[in-house]
Amino acid sequence: MPLIPQTVREQVTNQIRNDLLSGRFPAGTMLREIELAARFGVSRGPVRDAFIQLSHEGYLAYQANRGVMVRHPPDPRDREFITELRLKIETYVIERGFEDKSDESVNSVELALERLKEACDSGEASQVAIRDIEFHQKILLACGGDDLVPTWRQLCSRMLLTYTRLGDYSQAYKEHVAIFEPFRDGDMKKTVAAIQANIK
Repeated sequence: MPLIPQTVREQVTNQIRNDLLSGRFPAGTMLREIELAARFGVSRGPVRDAFIQLSHEGYLAYQANRGVMVRHPPDPRDREFITELRLKIETYVIERGFEDKSDESVNSVELALERLKEACDSGEASQVAIRDIEFHQKILLACGGDDLVPTWRQLCSRMLLTYTRLGDYSQAYKEHVAIFEPFRDGDMKKTVAAIQANIK
């Protein structure tokens, strides 16, 4: 499958997201358009667009008269609640739309699984986190959950700020294989059970 060329805005957004997930910018750090524009060798426009996108995703927050700040991870009690909400959304979408998935959408989930394996093999923490979420998003889209994905992504971004699977890549990959196989084979109950075992 040919790669789709990325725009400058997409490249900048992806790099800043990677930096956030890898810990390059600690929580509470104020990000400056002019500094990042100089780093990437671009105008401030793509950086500003990246800030907007990453704020929508939940990684950044605008501070009045200060600029853009890296959000703090959720309180452990809040994280438990966020995890429950994420599970409810994934379970609801799968149960509602499991029978509507197409061969093409199943193939897209399998491709996402392959990309997750590549990330796990590379050992790059931010990529493992991103590919983990990409895999789950492909399942939601396969089951017709397009309308709920934006809300779901907000929850995921909060969880990723305290991603707990880093360093345990082999097990993380096996858990996603355990999700994909019943999904591919048409077993909804096993798919949901495997997702519930994976999301922690």
